[in-house]
Amino acid sequence: MESMKLLYCCLLSGLIVLPAPRTEAQPQQLPMFEQSLDNMADFLPVASNWSIVGDVSADRHTEHQISTSAGSGILVNIPTERARENLFFGWEHGDIELELEFMIPKGSNAGIYLQGRYEIQIFDSWGVSRPTFSDAGGIYQRWDPDRPDGQQGFQGHPPQMNVSRAPGLWQQFQIRFQAPRFDDEGRKIANARMVKVVHNGVVIHENVELTGPTRSAAFSDEQAMGPLMIQGDHGPVAVRHIRYKLYQPNLMRLTEMHYQYAEGVFDALPDMATLTPRKEGAVDGIDWRVSGVNDQFVMRFTGNIHVPYTALYRFQLQLDWITGDPHFQNAAIGAGALMIGDETVINHAGKVQEAAGDVELEAGMYPFELSFYKNRAGPPPRMALYVEGGGLPLQSLNAPGSLPAPPQVGSIFVESTGEPALIRGFVMHNGKKKTHAIAVGHESGVHYTMDLQRGALLHVWKGAFIETTDMWHSRGQDQLAVPRGSVLTFSGAPTVAHLASAEAAWPDTAGPDTAGPGSTGDDYTFEGYELDAEGHPSFLYRLGDIAVSDRLLPEQGGRQLLRELTLRGTAEGYWVRVADGVDISKLDDGSYSVDDRMYYVMLHESGGAQAVIRTSGGRQELLIPISFRDGQATVRYALIW
Repeated sequence: MESMKLLYCCLLSGLIVLPAPRTEAQPQQLPMFEQSLDNMADFLPVASNWSIVGDVSADRHTEHQISTSAGSGILVNIPTERARENLFFGWEHGDIELELEFMIPKGSNAGIYLQGRYEIQIFDSWGVSRPTFSDAGGIYQRWDPDRPDGQQGFQGHPPQMNVSRAPGLWQQFQIRFQAPRFDDEGRKIANARMVKVVHNGVVIHENVELTGPTRSAAFSDEQAMGPLMIQGDHGPVAVRHIRYKLYQPNLMRLTEMHYQYAEGVFDALPDMATLTPRKEGAVDGIDWRVSGVNDQFVMRFTGNIHVPYTALYRFQLQLDWITGDPHFQNAAIGAGALMIGDETVINHAGKVQEAAGDVELEAGMYPFELSFYKNRAGPPPRMALYVEGGGLPLQSLNAPGSLPAPPQVGSIFVESTGEPALIRGFVMHNGKKKTHAIAVGHESGVHYTMDLQRGALLHVWKGAFIETTDMWHSRGQDQLAVPRGSVLTFSGAPTVAHLASAEAAWPDTAGPDTAGPGSTGDDYTFEGYELDAEGHPSFLYRLGDIAVSDRLLPEQGGRQLLRELTLRGTAEGYWVRVADGVDISKLDDGSYSVDDRMYYVMLHESGGAQAVIRTSGGRQELLIPISFRDGQATVRYALIW
């Protein structure tokens, strides 16, 4: 195996303790507006191919077939020869941030048209290795019948990678669209843009300029406003959880800005009138860099804030040096406050990085005052002030160049070409760092991570393999390997466990020291892994009286991941947990739908045992009891998504 392409990061028992990495706090945005799907009242008069239903399902084996049940909450299109019209929303938009979930059956085709003009394609692209503009997530091409033959279609944009899920599963789009701009005479002065399109958690487009409407648009012209449209003349599609924010073109402004800076160590925000400023003067905006020092100072910015629209606004103050420890060397680390007019909007206590405040403001101009202090030596006094609301997108009020930002370094990506790539390192799982994990990548575009301390599958994903910048750049701060594709995250509990009874709760961990409810304290021991002739690893571990070999293989061109567990022993009471989720349903083809149709499980072999769906702790589990024959049992199942 010397030719094996094995990428390995060794974890040492003696680690140098480094300062905590600086994290970039993400502003907590105002909630999106959710489109009511109780009835069709919010849509323009529509044909009978569109309706509101309570549930949908689609067989991934049957083309263009979707089934529904009565109720509300899901918008569905089932075109017929007599009715196959597009659907228009009853409101118009310019700039918009849009989220929705969609489901299509095998072979189906639809699209989301921003302003009724610019299409993001919905298509059954499951398993497509080289997507084009006509695949799911593609920005459809423009069309000009007057161009030469073969050139009528132009300017289509394929997604950066194909992360489509199987027919019958729910998928998600997140779209940020910027409408074209026009001058006072109605002349277009800027093209429309797809600022960002995210498909199933993966960015597939960024800052794509659209020179005109795409093919089959409802309107051939371009305008500042237009209705959202869903294509209904091609194939069945279901849509739910439609959320959006509509944005206005004008932003907040700060004018006549001044700053004052004074030195000192403070336990609370002082009254600047009682201090002698070390520096003061006019400034272009909020810019922490004008102090010229890193610590033991207080700053105040004053001026006017111009509010373009009467609305509720949320202001958020981020003090980048706050680490969660409220004191440093027996002194407060820092704090701050924001006043607009005579109202205190934010009182930042300095215990966490970010504080926010909501305020109702009428359109107009108000006095503005922002103050903060910093005692902690070391990191620069980076800070940011954000605002959102009233049709404004999340906006920084900082001067250009003064926003907190991590050091810019080249990203380090790893892809698998030929034999599988194996990366040992740290991975994040449900907010916790897993320190004994391995990521395995395949050229098929199907990848996974395993927790070697538990024998647990953590993630599976499709698309690009992994980013190792945090592991391999400089000394490695977070030391994280980060999946790059569309990720499904599992519970992280052991796959194999011994249960005292069929009703006992599944253990959260393996091993006697940290055994969860229902565990008998069986000793889990990881015994390494071995590679087959093609480089696929089989993970070897022992649990109490049994030995387990655990192997995962991509199949069907990356459409599914086969998991094969071979267990050796004779003891009774052992089980394999194949899946857990909010709900698990058995389908007509013998497979199982998990977590509201997020993925499928197909059992191939269960050692002759009957799979069991049970409810435990408010969740459902798909379990297989292990029955050994001649000291061996095998469980094989496929994850399909």
